[in-house]
Amino acid sequence: MAYSLRLVMANLALGLAYAGSGQLGLLVPFSGEAVTLVWPPSGIAFAALWCGGPALLPGIMLAAAGLNYLNFGDPLFALAVGVGNGLPALVAWALLRRLRGHRPLFDGVRGLVAFLILPVLLAPMLSASVGILAALAGGTGLGESVASGWTSWWLGDAMGVLLVAPPLILATAPGALSLIRRRWREALALVLAAGLLLWGLSLPQAVWLHEAGRLALFCLTLGAGLRLGLLGTSTYTLLVAAGLTAMTAQRAGPFASDSYHTSFATLLAALAVLAVAGLILATTMATLRRAILSEREARQQAEQALTRLRQTQDDLVQAEKMASLGRLVAGIAHEIATPVGTALSAATRLANDTRGIEQALAGATLRREQMNDYIDGTSLAARILQSNMERAARLIESFKHVAVDRTRQDRRRFDLAGYLEEIVISLRPQTRKTPHAIALTGASRLTVDTYPGAVAQLVTNLVVNAVTHAFPDGRAGRVELDLRGDEQGWVELRISDNGSGIAPDQMHRVFEPFFTTRRDRGGSGLGLYLAYSQVVQKLGGSMSVASTPGQGTCFTARFPAKAPLAATGDLPAPPPPTPIDLAAKRLSA
Repeated sequence: MAYSLRLVMANLALGLAYAGSGQLGLLVPFSGEAVTLVWPPSGIAFAALWCGGPALLPGIMLAAAGLNYLNFGDPLFALAVGVGNGLPALVAWALLRRLRGHRPLFDGVRGLVAFLILPVLLAPMLSASVGILAALAGGTGLGESVASGWTSWWLGDAMGVLLVAPPLILATAPGALSLIRRRWREALALVLAAGLLLWGLSLPQAVWLHEAGRLALFCLTLGAGLRLGLLGTSTYTLLVAAGLTAMTAQRAGPFASDSYHTSFATLLAALAVLAVAGLILATTMATLRRAILSEREARQQAEQALTRLRQTQDDLVQAEKMASLGRLVAGIAHEIATPVGTALSAATRLANDTRGIEQALAGATLRREQMNDYIDGTSLAARILQSNMERAARLIESFKHVAVDRTRQDRRRFDLAGYLEEIVISLRPQTRKTPHAIALTGASRLTVDTYPGAVAQLVTNLVVNAVTHAFPDGRAGRVELDLRGDEQGWVELRISDNGSGIAPDQMHRVFEPFFTTRRDRGGSGLGLYLAYSQVVQKLGGSMSVASTPGQGTCFTARFPAKAPLAATGDLPAPPPPTPIDLAAKRLSA
């Protein structure tokens, strides 16, 4: 019930608007009594159907029939014209909905072309044909030939759609007034300029001033198209057209001449050019504006996605660091448990033997043989305690240095060769169960001022990667850490193995994050990427890889002995290092 009432009220309001605009159009007849230059109701009819659908068609037809009956008194003519005025709008609406669907009509060049062809050029042919036939049947005067009357009727309806429909349709779009609100000063200035220009052109002027006025109006419309968008341009064009039509009807303005028909024919051509040019320019600007906004939005979304990706990557890298540290802690704990357990057993045995000696002394039953056995057992227990505690202390010291450095990002001065030895010791729990040998060669002492945590992460990841991936057939292998320094203050650390090597098609991807050939076995693909990022970003150096399938792989990290304060990327390639002949040493895993 409420919907029906709203529909009736909408048809009533539409009928009043249609009849009012039609009465204004009839004040400026062009051919006879019923044909005008611009018929605004045709634009109102199409805009109403496009926005509200065929349910508003009764209001259009009844208003058109009533208007023509009141003005010409012929009911058959009025009824035919009423049907003829509603039919073009319905046909244009149906065809455009088929072509455009529910997309906005003026959302690009295709929509504008469809609007200019269907409702502006083709649909008015129906109303012109029905109207001329009704005029001939009812005896209404055309004032000229049938062909001229049909052409005038068609042009009048086409101009009504071209000038009136766009601002009505665009005004119903969401956010239609946002651009005009932002640029209201420019809109007001353009309206005032057009008003002053029209007022000046209404005065008796020379012919050259009329020509200049036409050019000025065209330029103002183009300015509206550049700055005010589609709605502002179409509304501006409608206001200018209304002013020019009123002036020409009074035989004034830039298009007035001695012949009434010539004046309006010239005005018709000028308004058509003005309206089409304004719509084309405004549509082009709107398309460019949407493209710029889409590009900006896409760039923002890409930046946000990149930020989220980097955050996720940082989180995964941090998780990989903590997982690596967790494996180190678990291995060290397991490794320390053996000497501590052995020492505890020896201490327990020593305590039991001591209580036995105390009891023998208290009972005066202590024998020489028993005392000698106690002394021998105590000496053995002391040696066992000493050796196992020294082993545990060494493991704890190595773990303390490496683990603390990997959880902190402090920069300090230290001996890199000795630090590499501590890292290898801390990795022994992870490599003990493998048949591989880990060797340290090159410089026996090399002082650096850099980030030990980054070095520990680099060496740990590369050694564990070699032990895990380089020997898939289970054979015994060798992993070698070769440390060198040159006179230019650069350090070269090579970590090589004699394993299976890397496939040539995978060489360019080894440092990519998340690239792994063992994802089915829990590989994350972050180990080599993390090692690479530590060298490039933290140590301020570069990293490369060389591999021969079946012969092994060599990772080479080059970085300055004194790290830069803020290393953010690859540094220029340093000169080739000068080999230093230093004594080599080896640590077996």
